[in-house]
Amino acid sequence: MSNIDTARSAYQAFAQGDAATLQDSLAEDAVWITSDELPLGGATEGRDAIMGNFAQIPNYWTSFSVEPEEFIEAGEYVVVRGTQRAGNDKGSFEAPFAHVIKFDSDSKMARSEFFADSAKAAKLVD
Repeated sequence: MSNIDTARSAYQAFAQGDAATLQDSLAEDAVWITSDELPLGGATEGRDAIMGNFAQIPNYWTSFSVEPEEFIEAGEYVVVRGTQRAGNDKGSFEAPFAHVIKFDSDSKMARSEFFADSAKAAKLVD
């Protein structure tokens, strides 16, 4: 499977709640980086810890989605551009995102950096 195919598969698995497929797309020693202004943010190290963070999303959001619009392959990297949406009892938000994913030699996600408008999200989870 190519890096871009792995990225597409991981996004589809996340959207469908297919934790096994999503977990399989991550390298065992993967690093996931999001805004440290948010709960569960900062650098998360290790596939199991990353999956543990994903499992906690419902603790903060009653609805949550990341909808990819474009996958851009760049060697060992794939950049995903799309729209993030989330809501809870305090409100909802919609914001564009860019996700930079570095792959290892087995086409597993080794490092992910997720860039989005964290200020919109932070207003709803404080």
